Amino acid sequence: MPLAAGAGVALVVGGGTGLLLRNRPPQSVRLNRAAGEIPAGTRATLEKIVKDSRSQRRRLHRMRRRAPSPVVRQVLHRTETLLVRIDALLGSASLQSRRSSDGDVMVLEGMADRYIPELVDALETTTGFLSPTTTAAARDKAVANLESIDEQLTVLSEGIDRIEEDIVSGVTRTLDVHSEFLRTRFADGRDDPFAGR
Repeated sequence: MPLAAGAGVALVVGGGTGLLLRNRPPQSVRLNRAAGEIPAGTRATLEKIVKDSRSQRRRLHRMRRRAPSPVVRQVLHRTETLLVRIDALLGSASLQSRRSSDGDVMVLEGMADRYIPELVDALETTTGFLSPTTTAAARDKAVANLESIDEQLTVLSEGIDRIEEDIVSGVTRTLDVHSEFLRTRFADGRDDPFAGR
C-alpha cells in the first residue's frame, strides 16, 4: 500500500521534524519587510494565508490530542509539515516582494485556503470510521480514503518543492551575479578578495 510505504519514508526522512512538531502550538509568521516593501495586495494575501494556515494547524493539533492510530498520525504529520513549509515560504523576502497575482503566491493561497482545509475535513470524517466498532467494509473504505488523502498531500508537497527550488535558484543567480561583479571590480590580484581560493 502507498500509505504503508510512505510511513517508512516519513519515519526516516521526517523523524526529526516530527519531534519538533509534536504537541507544538501553531507559531505566527512574521511579515518582516517594511510596509512599503510588500505590495499592498500581496500583504493582504499573505496575511490571509497565515490566518488560514494557523487555523488548520490548530485543527491538526486538536486531532493529534485524540491519540489517533499511527496511520492517521502519519497523515497528520505530513499535513502539518506542508503548513510549516508554507509558513517558511511566506517569510522569504523573494515571495514578499511579489504581486498577489504571482503564480506561486496564488498556488500557496489555494493550498492554505482550499486544498489543505478540504483534505483536513476528509481526514476528520474518515478517522471516525477506523474504530473497531465499525464494519470491516467501512474500515476498508476509510483506509482507502486515507491513502487518497496521502497521495494528494504528496502532490501538494511537490508543488511546494518547486516553489522552494525556484526561490533558492533565484538566490543562487543573484549570488553568481554578485560574485562576478566582485571578481571584475577587484581584477587586480592584490585586491581580489577571492585570490588564492
